[in-house]
Amino acid sequence: MSKSPHRHDGITVKLGRSEVTKLGVPRFSVHDAYHLIMSLNWLQFFAGAVMVYLTVNLVFASLYFLGDHAINNAHAFSDCFFFSVETLATVGYGNMSPATFYGHCVATAEIITGMLSLAVITSLVFARFSKPTARILFSHHAVITPYNGVPTLMLRVANQRHSYILEVSASLVLVRDEETPDGHSLTRFYDLQLERARSPMFALTWQIMHRIDENSPLYGITPQAMQEGDMRLAVTLTGMDEIFAAAISARHTYNHEDIQFDRRFVDIFSEGEHPRHLYVDLARFHDLAPEPSRPDS
Repeated sequence: MSKSPHRHDGITVKLGRSEVTKLGVPRFSVHDAYHLIMSLNWLQFFAGAVMVYLTVNLVFASLYFLGDHAINNAHAFSDCFFFSVETLATVGYGNMSPATFYGHCVATAEIITGMLSLAVITSLVFARFSKPTARILFSHHAVITPYNGVPTLMLRVANQRHSYILEVSASLVLVRDEETPDGHSLTRFYDLQLERARSPMFALTWQIMHRIDENSPLYGITPQAMQEGDMRLAVTLTGMDEIFAAAISARHTYNHEDIQFDRRFVDIFSEGEHPRHLYVDLARFHDLAPEPSRPDS
């Protein structure tokens, strides 16, 4: 794999703990504005909205200030700024008003901008609130341990909401670097067959398992080989949220250092006082225990 010079253009994609930068593509396109806004977290979204609001008011305040006494009772740039805030919000206090034809034209343009921006911001906030998301918890580690006499790759997931996720499908992909006979380095993707790849109702936890037999791409795997091949696991869950009746998805990536050999997940289920009442201790969801040694036969 050849080295690329350090460049600041392009798009950076986070793959687990690694980052890959796509060179030769612009960081931002006006066609992706909605997608970018929807991908922001709430703090970034509101910070951006405030910055846009202040910038628009500063632009219109400058236009008022450049006019020849365009606003009655305005004596400084700060007066123009606060008049712009009142106009954009369609809230007038009666102290300041447009004084010239130029001032009325700028105020008209700002009122139209305010009405349109209010509709856009309202729709964006509604879209973010109504967007269904999955609160799925992935175990910090995946383990490779014997199960029914066969080495098995295991990881577990949990639904952190009280509602069901219906018709959940899981997929597990092995990503590793390989050298071809011609000396080329390629990244290969292998679909790992799961013991159970579908669940009609996902409410509690789910242990996703792949048997490492002769047909598995991981057959004969060792910790050293996993590290040398820079192997990674990508798991994806898709299903239908019963509350929103909309499709949701979640994904997680395990690097080679996140995959533990000869370890198993601790039991997180316990019985309550009532025979039909169970407890699930998600505080121990990520805990591992050594695989118990078996006596020699």
